[in-house]
Amino acid sequence: TRPRPTTLEIMYKSSPSSRRSSYTHRPRRQIIYFCCSLIATITRMMGISSAFSSTLRRCCRHHHHHHNHPSISTAYISKLCMSSTSTSSSSSNTINTISSSDDNQDLYQQRSDILRANSKLSLAPMMEYTDRHFRHLVRLVSDKTLLYTEMVAGNAIAHEREAALPSSSCSSLLIDAALSAEEGLAFDPSYLLRFLGQGHNPEGASVLQLGGSDPDQLYLASKTVYEFNQLARMHQQQQQSSSSSTSNTNAPIFCDYTALNLNCGCPSPKVAGKGCFGAALMQDAPLVQQLTSSMYHGSEGSIPITVKCRIGTDEGYQFTRDGYNARSDEDEFQSLKQFIETVASEGIVTDFQVHARIAVLGKNYSPADNRKVPPLRYYQVRRLAEEFPELNISLNGGVDTLSGVKRELEECPELDGVMVGRGWMSNPWAFAMSDELLYDTTDGQQQHQLGDVDSTTTRPKNRMEVLEAYGQHADYEEQRWDPVKIRRFITKAASQLFSGEPNAKRYRIALDEIAGLPKKLMKEDPKLMESQPPLSELIMDAATKHLSEEVLYRTPKESYEKILWDEEQAEKRLLFGATGGGKEQVKEKQSFVQEWQQTRKEDEMKESELSSM
Repeated sequence: TRPRPTTLEIMYKSSPSSRRSSYTHRPRRQIIYFCCSLIATITRMMGISSAFSSTLRRCCRHHHHHHNHPSISTAYISKLCMSSTSTSSSSSNTINTISSSDDNQDLYQQRSDILRANSKLSLAPMMEYTDRHFRHLVRLVSDKTLLYTEMVAGNAIAHEREAALPSSSCSSLLIDAALSAEEGLAFDPSYLLRFLGQGHNPEGASVLQLGGSDPDQLYLASKTVYEFNQLARMHQQQQQSSSSSTSNTNAPIFCDYTALNLNCGCPSPKVAGKGCFGAALMQDAPLVQQLTSSMYHGSEGSIPITVKCRIGTDEGYQFTRDGYNARSDEDEFQSLKQFIETVASEGIVTDFQVHARIAVLGKNYSPADNRKVPPLRYYQVRRLAEEFPELNISLNGGVDTLSGVKRELEECPELDGVMVGRGWMSNPWAFAMSDELLYDTTDGQQQHQLGDVDSTTTRPKNRMEVLEAYGQHADYEEQRWDPVKIRRFITKAASQLFSGEPNAKRYRIALDEIAGLPKKLMKEDPKLMESQPPLSELIMDAATKHLSEEVLYRTPKESYEKILWDEEQAEKRLLFGATGGGKEQVKEKQSFVQEWQQTRKEDEMKESELSSM
C-alpha cells in the first residue's frame, strides 16, 4: 500500500498548480477556529454556562462558514445564539456528552483510518434497497465491506429535526431535548431514526449518503447525525454504568457512521431535474465545495466527508451515442479533473467514488437508461487515481462480481476500491469470500476498532447460520416497529440470499407470503397475530422447506469456487457462440443480476396490486 499524506501535509504542500496553492488558505482558518474553541473550553472550565460556551463555538464555526459561504444567513446565526442562551439552565446537563474539539479531531482521525482500511469493496447506495435490513445482512456476510445507505434528502432530515424538537423548548440541540424528555417534555426521535437508524447492532464501517443543494439544510442534517452519535455514546455509557440506580429501558440509538457522503452522481429526473442535486451538482463545483464544507462543520469536524460523482455530464451539447464517442477524451478528463480539484481544494474531501459513465441530463433518461446508454470509461477513473495519489479514488459502475472487483484492483493498483451495487443486491452470498480475497484475512476474525461489530465473534460459516443471525435482527425490528409496515422490508433483504440455487424462486415466494401475513391477519382478526410464531422461525421454515442441506450448509469457499466455475462456463459459451459453432444449440444462462432485475419487476407488480387493494 502506497503511503498517504495526512490532511495537514496536503494543505501545506506547495506547488505551482492551482489546486495546491488553494490548500494554503485553510491552516489560517483552522488556527482561528482552534483559538475560538479554546476560549469556549476555558469558559466551560471556569463554570460559565455551557450553553454560552457551546454557542460561542457554534457562532465561531458559523462565522467561518458564513465568511466562505454567504448563503448562511446572519439571522440564522443569531437564532442559534438566542436558542442557546435561552436554555442555559437545561443545557448544563450536556457538558459531559458534547465532545470537545480535541475529541472530535480524534474521532475524525479514527474514522478516516477505518474508511481507508475498508474501502477496497463497498456497497453502492441504492434507493429502496440498501436500507438498514440489507446492510445488516451484508455485514453478516462480510466484516470489511464499506456499507452505504440509501440517499437521504437533507431537507427531509432538517424538517423532521424541527418536528422532533419539543415546541416548549427553544433548544437547538437534540441532546438537550433528549435530556429534557426525562423531565416530562415530549421528544420523539423515531421519525429521524427512520432516516438515520442502524438497527440493533453497530454496523461497522458505514457511510450515510445525503442529497441536497442547500448548505443550510445539509448543515442541519450533518449536525443531526453528529448529535445522534453523541446520544448513542451517552446511551452506551449509561448501559456500562453498573452503579446507576435507574435502569434505562429505552432502545439503543445507533447512528455511528464512519463518513458522510454527498450525492453528486444520481441522474434521476426527480433528483437531478426537479431537485437540482445529484448529478446536476457536477455542473457547479464551487457549490459542491460549499455543501461539503457545510457538512463538515455541521458534524463538528468529527466525520469525514466524501463525494460520489460521475465522470461528467452532457452539459454543453446534445447527447447521442455517435456524438459522444466522437468527443475528445482529453476534454472530458480535464473537466472531471477540474471538478475534483475544486471540491478537494479546501482539504475537507479526500475520498471520491466515481461512476465511470457520464450522466445524461439533457434528455428525459431514466436511471436505467443512464446505466445502459452512456458507455463505461474505466480508463478515465484509473487516470484520475494515477494523477491524484493524495486522494482516495474508488471505481463504480458495471462491476457485479467479486472476481471483477479483484481484476480491477489488480489492473490499477492506484485505485483504492471498487463500489458494487447490483451485484450485491442480486446475490449477496457471492461476496462471502471478499474479506479473505481482498484483505488477506484467513480466519474471519473481526477487527476491534471504532464502529466495528463485536470483535469476539466470527462471520457465519454458511447461509443457514446467516439466516439464524438475521432472524435475531428480524425479531428485534418487529418488536420495535409495526409488523404490518416493516415486515416486507425485512424479508425483502433476505430474498436473494440463495440466488441461482435450485428452488430459490420457491423460497422467494414463501418469503413474499410471509411478508403479507400481518396485513392479512389484522384484517381478519388482530388477535390472530398474537398466536403467530416469530418472524425468524418463519424465515427458517421457508429455507429448510424449499432448499437442500447442501445449499444451506455450503461454505463461502465452496460457493465461490462454484461461482468461478459458472463464470468460466459462461465465457466458454459466449466464445463458442461468437465463433458460430452450434450457436442455436447454446442457451445462454441469465446472470444473477438479470435474474434479480426480472424478480424486481415481478415484486413491483405485486406491490402495486397490493397498494390498489
